Amino acid sequence: MAQSYAMQSRNTVLKQDIQRLTTELASGQVADVRQAISGNTAYANDLERSLTKLDGYDLSTTEAGQLAGGMQNALTRIGDLNTAFRDTLVSTGSSPLSETSNNILTQADSTLDGIINALNTSVSGRSLFAGASTDIQPIAPKEDLLDGLRTAVSGASSVDDILTAAQAWFDDPAGFASIGYQGADTSLAAISLSEQESTQLDLRGDNAVFKDTLMYLATIALADDPTLGLTEAQQSELIQKSIGTAVNSSGQIISLQAEVGISESKIETASVRNSAERSSLEIARNDLLSIDPYQAATELEQVQFQLESLFAITSRMSQLSLVNFL
Repeated sequence: MAQSYAMQSRNTVLKQDIQRLTTELASGQVADVRQAISGNTAYANDLERSLTKLDGYDLSTTEAGQLAGGMQNALTRIGDLNTAFRDTLVSTGSSPLSETSNNILTQADSTLDGIINALNTSVSGRSLFAGASTDIQPIAPKEDLLDGLRTAVSGASSVDDILTAAQAWFDDPAGFASIGYQGADTSLAAISLSEQESTQLDLRGDNAVFKDTLMYLATIALADDPTLGLTEAQQSELIQKSIGTAVNSSGQIISLQAEVGISESKIETASVRNSAERSSLEIARNDLLSIDPYQAATELEQVQFQLESLFAITSRMSQLSLVNFL
């Protein structure tokens, strides 16, 4: 009976060793972490905690990179549209309006529509230029914007009065800020890139650069509106006086692109740094908990041989009897 118990006990131990070695070969790590680190779990826990933090920062940098990239693409589109229209203004601004067949007014309308669409760009379901209100489009449809501006400038009798009234409407909290801009008054919260770094993507649709661009385009688009009653000479004057704003707007948009580019560079640098830190932590964890696969395979083969030998001995002993012995 004692021999039988010893055999059963040894059989259990060998099967447990096989299970442990099989698990270690499959995972590449020791099965009993506590034994491998001699009961000192603080270091191992700190490694896991740091890796978990990096998982969160990886998500943040990915999100920030998508938002910054979306903003840059939208600004590029806005810049291209504005530059094309600026060049048209510069090349035809000194000519009588009748000679251009009002193409410049049509281009102003289409450019305004394109820039509004660019400002209403969203990435992964999040509006880029709406501040904290990422679930809505920041700029009202072109028709609503033009209706609001038309009402504001309809009483003006000269080109200078129209430009003054347009500027006042875009600066008035009850004007563009109420009718044209529908986003939040607060910017998107800073996004953490690491324990030491964060980035602020706070560019909103009510930015002064965007307002100036929308203002001069919308004003030109309304130049031939019957409610304003402008003569061809006044329409030509309005176009000529908008050239300076168009030129300034192009330079300011480039400055915004540079600012977003700095944020993109910062995000990329943080992502590379986090990746390097992750590699270092994973190497440290592997040095602490990884196994030698060749040694584990050799031990598994030895344990399997021992188990087979145990089965053979057990089988041989089961055939023993006093009669056969006598």
